[in-house]
Amino acid sequence: MKQFTDLATSFASVAEGGGLPGQDLPWLNTLRQQALTQFNQFGLPSKKVENWKYTSLWELTQQSFNHQPSAVTLSHQQCQDAALLDDAYRVVIIDGVFNAELSQLDSLQTGVTVRPFSQSLASVEQQLGQQVAMDKAGLTALNTLLMKEGVLVHVSAETIVEKPIELLVIHTGATDNLAAHLRNMIVLDSQAEATVIEHYVGLTDATCFTNVVTEVVLADNAELFHYKLQQESENAFHIATLAAKQAAGSQWHTNNISLGAKLARNDVHSLLEGEGAHTTMDGLYLLNNSQHMDNHTRIDHLVPNTTSNELYKGVLDDDSHAVFNGKVMVHKDAQKTDSSEYNHNLLLSRGCEIDTKPEMEIYADDVKCGHGSTVGQLDQDQLFFLRARGLDEVSARSLLTHAFAVEVLDRIPSETVRKALSDAIEQRLPTGES
Repeated sequence: MKQFTDLATSFASVAEGGGLPGQDLPWLNTLRQQALTQFNQFGLPSKKVENWKYTSLWELTQQSFNHQPSAVTLSHQQCQDAALLDDAYRVVIIDGVFNAELSQLDSLQTGVTVRPFSQSLASVEQQLGQQVAMDKAGLTALNTLLMKEGVLVHVSAETIVEKPIELLVIHTGATDNLAAHLRNMIVLDSQAEATVIEHYVGLTDATCFTNVVTEVVLADNAELFHYKLQQESENAFHIATLAAKQAAGSQWHTNNISLGAKLARNDVHSLLEGEGAHTTMDGLYLLNNSQHMDNHTRIDHLVPNTTSNELYKGVLDDDSHAVFNGKVMVHKDAQKTDSSEYNHNLLLSRGCEIDTKPEMEIYADDVKCGHGSTVGQLDQDQLFFLRARGLDEVSARSLLTHAFAVEVLDRIPSETVRKALSDAIEQRLPTGES
């Protein structure tokens, strides 16, 4: 039964209209047909679905999205200004289209492959769709149906990538109500190490829709530092799924920072399939006006001797609304699991709202697990202390708010990445009511 019957955009017709890459690959055509069947049957999730009970997609369904971007030109300086890092391998996607001229992929070191997704389809048959499920409520089926661009990152065994890899996705606003369906694949072979940054930017206040799925495959003892910075327009819709499978001894450090979008949803999922695997899953969301941010995370401990550490923090102002639902599953045979999960929120106004639900399901008896959440306001004693030492009230509130949020950044090992993200956050940090 469809959750919605009144979609303003006929996504199925967009797929039938052609223009999607890989139409000469039978296996991909079969996969897209499966996605079409799934999408036609179930549509988009409604609030009747448990994992979507606090997030309504009604406004998204009423938008008439365009899938054909107008031609647009950005200068190298505009691209550099939008980028997070100065020195990085860079894949640039502008309004859903890969831009080779603005990308920085020259002199890739041996053992590192970074290519646009549309040029990599012939090599991803074995991994594509293996980390995500189309039959679950969400937009994965829609993404699989219409995925057109993105990035493939493949690091060969025992290769340590010397520079970060930044995927820079820019919405220019040149095309009204533009939709972009992006698919990313990150594959690290045994004992490989890399840093990958997903960076989503809106240059104007235009309405747009980003639907992105990122699949991560980590072989034995591979280590991935993964960061995501979302700075899209406050009229944008941003729906993202990030899923990883981890083999023995692998380490996945992911940090998800959400600053923009009118409505944003992040689904992050890790499967710890090999002993000694570890996940660090962090996030920070800063909201104001009427922004809505929904974070759903899940960590599955499937085997013994795996560890995970999760910290999400939120700062809410005005009439914004945030949702955090994190689940840690410790399966029956996953003895010696060590896991922690915490969500902390700071509310700066009377009109904002947070629905927080960290949870654990534990089916093993020899584990070390803890979880919790907090919701609070600025400490008035600390505010008085700062004002007594000469700070005006706005500056004092801003300083305390930054101190609350910065814990998530302090867990980032790279000083370069940490400083770049900190600069982005300081420009966006709300200061609360006077």
